[in-house]
Amino acid sequence: LPNVTKSYRTALTITGIVTWIATYHYFRIFNSWVAAFEVQQAGGDYAVSVSGTPFNDAYRYVDWLLTVPLLLIELILVMKLPAGETAALS
Repeated sequence: LPNVTKSYRTALTITGIVTWIATYHYFRIFNSWVAAFEVQQAGGDYAVSVSGTPFNDAYRYVDWLLTVPLLLIELILVMKLPAGETAALS
């Protein structure tokens, strides 16, 4: 981070955290989908069937719960609003 202007370092750190959280959750969503469904190729078509393992879509909502507030904080930081206006918006 030493090459980044000091006023943007916190926002850039938040960007990294958001990216890590999203990456983790989307890998978990993918793994849950792979476990929950079986895909077979039948000729030129594909058939998808349920494997019996439940698909956990809660990862998507946990991701949103964590990343959306962080992205809003990042937006406020990047806008460089005066302290009073920042407090009024948060």
